[in-house]
Amino acid sequence: MKIKFLLSSLLVMIFASCSHHDDSSDGSNAADAVPTLYMPLKFNNFWKYDVSTTVNGGTATANKDSLYVGIDTLSTFKEMKSNSIQPVKITPTGFYSNILHNNALRIDGTRLRMTGTVNLQLPIPGISPIAINLTDFIIFKDNAASGTELNSVSNSFTQNVQVSATQSYLLKFDYTFKAVSDDNLTTYTTNGHTYSDVKKTKLVLNLTVTYPTTLGGIPTTISVLPAQDVIVLTEYYAKSIGVVYNNTAINYQINPTAATLLTIPSALTSGTISQDEFMNTYHLN
Repeated sequence: MKIKFLLSSLLVMIFASCSHHDDSSDGSNAADAVPTLYMPLKFNNFWKYDVSTTVNGGTATANKDSLYVGIDTLSTFKEMKSNSIQPVKITPTGFYSNILHNNALRIDGTRLRMTGTVNLQLPIPGISPIAINLTDFIIFKDNAASGTELNSVSNSFTQNVQVSATQSYLLKFDYTFKAVSDDNLTTYTTNGHTYSDVKKTKLVLNLTVTYPTTLGGIPTTISVLPAQDVIVLTEYYAKSIGVVYNNTAINYQINPTAATLLTIPSALTSGTISQDEFMNTYHLN
């Protein structure tokens, strides 16, 4: 995912997850067969968003994204498309629009499933984006209890990270990407509009980074980034409309001891990004 305000990173693709969890324990529930109305997927449906992004508490930057339903890709799947519409058409700025862009959605009873690749650009200097391959991954379930994990994928990989012009380290990354059902709201007001019957879902990237090395002749592993939810998207689905608001919170805190050992500049050992995507208009066929 390319987001212009994020710190630059190497362009490396990391492939599919090695494990996959699908919460299907209630799959026999007859209520699950009723098609969800929380994400209408007819051809040419569209949603437009005002996007506001703040980096490390600085001045917010404003953009506009457009998300729409494209052609059928695989029988029941719909291909989603998105772009930034101001000042020119480019890759969307918003995390929500980026996650759906060029991926396919399908309604499976009360579940909304996605197939495709999610590219998550980490807000950490020198670290490449993570490309997570998803197959029928549940990103929303309208009758799930709050706190229910809907789906998760996990993987490990190594990457050579350049921390200075002359120094790099082979780091190990362990991550889990998951969808978790959140609150049910009778009404919700955003961007001057009030919506009824709103359900929240979180998409979370949890990341751990370590440095396997040898100190004094003894093999050891240094914790560079202790396990943290570095990216959390909170999506608000309004019945018969779609996502009316999304907040993305990005936070990381590198271990100070590891930062000293790896000569990471102190200004880069932590970061915070907050992004709001407010729906301003939509059209449903």
